[in-house]
Amino acid sequence: MKLRRKPRLFTTARWAPLLATGIAFQVNLGGCDQEIKDTILTGVQTSLQTLVTSVMDAFFMSISGAATTTTQTTVKAVIDTATTWFA
Repeated sequence: MKLRRKPRLFTTARWAPLLATGIAFQVNLGGCDQEIKDTILTGVQTSLQTLVTSVMDAFFMSISGAATTTTQTTVKAVIDTATTWFA
């Protein structure tokens, strides 16, 4: 039995907001002062790094089984979401 692939619309729709945001940054920050542009781009970079690190930490916590003993609802929500993303 042949597996049915997802249509390209669903896979590209996941990346469309990121692409649109990147294009908007390039267009709107093109004529901006260099110091302001650097501040904004550094903030975006720091936010994305923190988000990715948090998701990866939650993923590895769920693998190790540490997630079953936590009582923090935010950590549980991140771990539950991460397990569905990486499953």
